[in-house]
Amino acid sequence: MRRLPRVITITALVATFSLPAGCGSGAREASPARPAADRVTYLTAFGTFGREAYAYVALDKGYFREAGLDVTVQPGQGSGENLAAVAGGRAHFAPVDFTAMLINAAGGKTAGVVTVAAIHQRTLAGLMALGDGGIGRPKDLEGKTVGDAPGSVITMMFPTYAKLTGVDPAKVKWVSLEPAQLPANLASGQVDAIGQYVVGQPTVRNAAKGKEVKVLPFGDVITDMYGLGLTTSTTLVKDKPDLVKRFTGALLKGLAYAVEHPREAAEILVKHHPAQNAVPAAAELTLMAPYVRPAGAEQVGAMDRDRVTRAIAVLREAGAFEGQVAPETVVSFDLAPKG
Repeated sequence: MRRLPRVITITALVATFSLPAGCGSGAREASPARPAADRVTYLTAFGTFGREAYAYVALDKGYFREAGLDVTVQPGQGSGENLAAVAGGRAHFAPVDFTAMLINAAGGKTAGVVTVAAIHQRTLAGLMALGDGGIGRPKDLEGKTVGDAPGSVITMMFPTYAKLTGVDPAKVKWVSLEPAQLPANLASGQVDAIGQYVVGQPTVRNAAKGKEVKVLPFGDVITDMYGLGLTTSTTLVKDKPDLVKRFTGALLKGLAYAVEHPREAAEILVKHHPAQNAVPAAAELTLMAPYVRPAGAEQVGAMDRDRVTRAIAVLREAGAFEGQVAPETVVSFDLAPKG
């Protein structure tokens, strides 16, 4: 789950390459044959779940090193915190839910931050319910109670999803729960459904002791919306475009490898974070694969201006925001991979 604070204050970013190192990526000394690598700090989207394994794949396989980068990977805390970290100079790159990016851009809260690649070609946002809980289609949500994390982007997207599926949002009760509490509360019947990224199904099924888990993916109806987008600072884009290209290329190489080799990627994740379990981690990556490259032909990471324009229009028409958002203010199309 990604958490998004209701109010995000973003300050101008002064790009720096002296951010604190960590996570075991040692700096290399410069030499005439091998110049010093650019030091970069990257935040995962949220924690160290299986869906985040691709960053560790890029680290472990040497993709970052081959690109002349000394990368520190740190666990992220969700879209809101990641936006603030990139804007405040505490990280160079971080994934942010693209819906959150657009909604915050409409409110003038994304100054100094821009998207340079799509991690997911469709949104992973959705709702989950137990198979025997009486929720088999969106309309069944009426009269039910849904649990979600405070400020979650899924809660933010629900009015748009409801409008497109004919659900009366006034008939759906929402309760706030911490992310770690969501699967257990669904399994115990405290709530009828929970907000969850679709790749979290194995974790939810495990909490429900193997019961069937019904998934209502928002991406089935909000078809033009990207999922996570890789963000960086506008300052870095302006002053160091080559570094942005090198990092983006290496990370996306790790992403492609991870979804094509989920078991190996999961084992790499566990090597870096032994508390994780390789089995559900691999299952998450398997579920994520069609969202990374839906039709098998799109270039990993690709973003399209017309599609971004349509995504903005869908959110505006559904009442997600009223302000104007120009696609170029949220995406660097010069640096983003082309479809």
